[in-house]
Amino acid sequence: MSDPVTALAMTGATTLVAAMATSAWQTTRTRVAALFHRRGDSQRDAEAQLDRSLARFEGAEGTEAVHDAEIRRWRDDLVDLLRDHPDAENGLRALIEEIQPRLPTARQRWVQHVVAHDGGSAYGALGPNSSVNVHHHVGSGYQPPASPPEPATDDSR
Repeated sequence: MSDPVTALAMTGATTLVAAMATSAWQTTRTRVAALFHRRGDSQRDAEAQLDRSLARFEGAEGTEAVHDAEIRRWRDDLVDLLRDHPDAENGLRALIEEIQPRLPTARQRWVQHVVAHDGGSAYGALGPNSSVNVHHHVGSGYQPPASPPEPATDDSR
C-alpha cells in the first residue's frame, strides 16, 4: 500500500469505522457525507450509506470480520473519491486529524500462564505496570516457606 492515495484512504476508512462505536460518530458521519457530496452524492444518500454501514457493524456486534469488511469497503470508496476528486484530500486529512484524538486509545492485553511442577516455583510478569500474582495449589506437595521467626525481645531492660 505504498500508494499515498490508498494509504490516506485506509487511514480515513479505519478512522471512520473506529468512530462508529463512539461519541465521535455523528460528527464523523456528517463530515464523511459532506466529502462524498463532492462527487455528486446527495447528503441524504451518503448519510444513508453510512447508516447502513453502522447497522451492519452493530448487527454483528462489532465482530472482527465485519469490522475489517467495513474498513475495506470504505477504503475502496475513499480511494475512488480521492482519485476522482483530488480536492477532497484536504477535507479527509482534516477529518482524520479532528476525529482520531477523540477515539479511544488502543489497548494491549497480555496473558501469560506460568506453571511449576513438583514443588518448584515459577513467577512471571509482562508489560508495563504489571503485577505478579502467586497462587499455591494445595495438595500439590508444595509447602510455602515458613514465616520467619519473630525477633526476640530483650526483656532485661
